[in-house]
Amino acid sequence: MTKSRLDPRIWRMAFARAVNTMGLSLVMSFLGIYVVETRGYPAWSYGVIALVANLGQSMSNAWAGNLSDRIGRRPLITAALFVRAGFIALLGTQVLLDAPLWTLGANMVVTSTLRGCFGPVAYALVADVARDDQRVAAFGIQRMGTNVGWAVGPALGGVLTLVIPYGAVFYFAAAGLVAAGFVALGVEDPARATRPAAPPSRGSSELLTALDEALADRAMQMMLLGTFLCALLETQMFSTFSIYMTEKLHLTKADVGLLYTCNGIGVLILQVPALGLIRRFGIRTMLPWSSFVDTLGFALVGLAAGFAGGALAIVVLTCAEVVFDPAQQAAIAEVADPARRGRVFGVVGFAQMVGIAAAPLLGGVLIDAIGDHHVAMWLAIAAIGGGQTACFAAFVRRRVQAAPPPRAA
Repeated sequence: MTKSRLDPRIWRMAFARAVNTMGLSLVMSFLGIYVVETRGYPAWSYGVIALVANLGQSMSNAWAGNLSDRIGRRPLITAALFVRAGFIALLGTQVLLDAPLWTLGANMVVTSTLRGCFGPVAYALVADVARDDQRVAAFGIQRMGTNVGWAVGPALGGVLTLVIPYGAVFYFAAAGLVAAGFVALGVEDPARATRPAAPPSRGSSELLTALDEALADRAMQMMLLGTFLCALLETQMFSTFSIYMTEKLHLTKADVGLLYTCNGIGVLILQVPALGLIRRFGIRTMLPWSSFVDTLGFALVGLAAGFAGGALAIVVLTCAEVVFDPAQQAAIAEVADPARRGRVFGVVGFAQMVGIAAAPLLGGVLIDAIGDHHVAMWLAIAAIGGGQTACFAAFVRRRVQAAPPPRAA
């Protein structure tokens, strides 16, 4: 199946992701610097806010995914984008007025929680409209949309801060969210028209019910644990890695930024070949093997002596990323009951965000405890990838025993 035959809604959602990510990365990449360096607050205070914000997003992931099975995908996606645009604009105003930290933190928690109403629901929509043999390609395209946003947003945001106040850049970010919302408005909702609504539940019972259902299935247990470990591991690339490279290997911030640029460009270059690799060998093979390559990439960081070693590790990590991410999303769509696909994407998103929330704390503890022992520290981090690899190997084995899935295409 060629990409031109994919449902147009898949391309529109990828475009919405690109615009959404670009708008947010204009400002969010520099928010920690603003709080700590410009306003003079301690770094731990920003870390606490980020932890609470990520936990809020983890809760909304599960809630929104479940709700989208009942009311449809598009209402939640568009409402989250438009409402979040208002809070992002408000956050920019708060920055311009040097508002107290607690008000900034409250807004960050709200905006992060609203973000959880977009991600898993948008993935569920893509799964709804892609045929079984198209899902790997469809989710690969979503990943490329996200990376286009990350490739453009921080660079553009850095340029804008040179000519206008940082707070004013938030208005451009809000405009990006509004633009993404209008793109999403043009996407016909497949959920309500094609499948019955899932039975309603209330409040926190939605999350508990979704978790109970997932944990009752041994394959989903491995999926959730593997997803948590994957998030705990991969987030080290955007938290611990940058601190380690500057403090321990004495690279400049510009060098670290260039390493991240290599990752973004690498995703765009390698994503299409990676989809061909998944089509050839299948999801069952590539999920555990890409997890193992991820493990190898983090182990290589400990052997890096400078920029070249860091770049080699980034290349290996990028190779793992472009294979693992679409394969995992396709596997989630495959195991989900079509009537409750949003719930399954939501509960997996919950596990992912818990891992993301815990990752900076873990990395900080390791740097403080054994940061001077480079190889030992990064082998400890890579051990998380060993657990991830074991989880997805067990997931694949249990899926094969239950009902062997068709090869991905």
